[in-house]
Amino acid sequence: MLPVATVTAQTAPDTSWVTRSAIYEVYVRDFSPAGNFQGVIRGLDRIQAVGADVIWLMPIYPVGEKNHKGLLGSPYAVRDYRGINPAFGTAADFRELVGAAHARGMKVILDWVPNHTAWDNPWITEHPSYYVHNAQGEISVPLDPQGHLTDWTDVAQLDYKNPETRSAMIAAMRYWIDTYGIDGFRMDAAGFVPDQFWQECVPALRAAAKRPIMLLAEWGDLKMHRFGFDLTYAWDSYGGLKSVWRGKPASAWVSAQVADQAAMPKGGARMRFTTNHDETAWDKPPVILFGGSAGARAAYVAEALLPGRPLIYNGQEVESPQTLGIFVQDSIIWNQPDTTALPFYRLILHLDRTDPAFLKGPLAAAATSDSDDVIAYTRGPALVVVNARNHPVRAVVPGYRVSGAKDLLTGATETGDTLGLPAYGAVVLER
Repeated sequence: MLPVATVTAQTAPDTSWVTRSAIYEVYVRDFSPAGNFQGVIRGLDRIQAVGADVIWLMPIYPVGEKNHKGLLGSPYAVRDYRGINPAFGTAADFRELVGAAHARGMKVILDWVPNHTAWDNPWITEHPSYYVHNAQGEISVPLDPQGHLTDWTDVAQLDYKNPETRSAMIAAMRYWIDTYGIDGFRMDAAGFVPDQFWQECVPALRAAAKRPIMLLAEWGDLKMHRFGFDLTYAWDSYGGLKSVWRGKPASAWVSAQVADQAAMPKGGARMRFTTNHDETAWDKPPVILFGGSAGARAAYVAEALLPGRPLIYNGQEVESPQTLGIFVQDSIIWNQPDTTALPFYRLILHLDRTDPAFLKGPLAAAATSDSDDVIAYTRGPALVVVNARNHPVRAVVPGYRVSGAKDLLTGATETGDTLGLPAYGAVVLER
């Protein structure tokens, strides 16, 4: 287990808060026993305690009932783009949440679902031309970017060839900016939506906001940054990290991150994560996926300190082992036995948001004497070294003067040139 030290594209013209942000994803259903906005308001101390300053709320809109999946339906089956799920509270409750977050210097972004609607969304009957129709003239379930039908049977595919669809969607997003003063959007399945829409939508939203907002695309293709998105998903990085934990060479993963960063359009960045609502629901939470608490923390060090902005998914910071489903309500068990987890994640977010090495330091691979087992890279003057194996390793980093460097995770100073790392051990060195 890692020791913990105590620590006190074409984007908007000024995105300083975006480039220094740490994102906390909230599933309102699960975040509190109440499962509503008031529960999130009461939990703002919890979010601030881990050091996050951007609250990403998973969809808060009324959930479709027709053809719904699971017990409660998917929050990504939107019945009304301008409505609020009554189970979460009222418009006044949501306004109170946004105001309470802003009073703390925090931002609020909404999860937006542009690709499809619920089957009982009024657009289905009032504006059937907004939707894609199949050969039989019926409104279609969503197709993937390759044109194949998905199994998303609880939702209907919108047609962005229709300019009225595009206008209606942009107007619905502007409603939340204008009415509640939210600070941006996470765009669900952004790559399913035609490029031309984003080229129209992104500048329209930035102009409407008249202030810096965060736009996060759930997609990995770097073209999204050329359309004006601040952040895209580090899907390949996350998938590669899991492969390293399964035995793939660590150095190859680092080389892939360096190449990805070199290709990044100016102003763009990756959102860095080791879980999110999809991964926790369909796979396993990090504390299980990466081999226990020490493995989860080592993976987070490796991923979160790369260039980009870090994500915490609700409950991750206490290392809850729960598999939280999408279509049910399953309150997070906050009272976990290991009380060192929260200080650890707070430390990593603190470094990522305040240390110049991790805010602006260029990324480069660092050669080691154990390239298969040890992840090693530099961010300017800082060196990140992570043992991806469940056994101790010893490694030399020839290109970095280890002796005399301070470990930012523990406060200790290295006294030799060989690093002795325990199972899933990590050091973050800076001279």
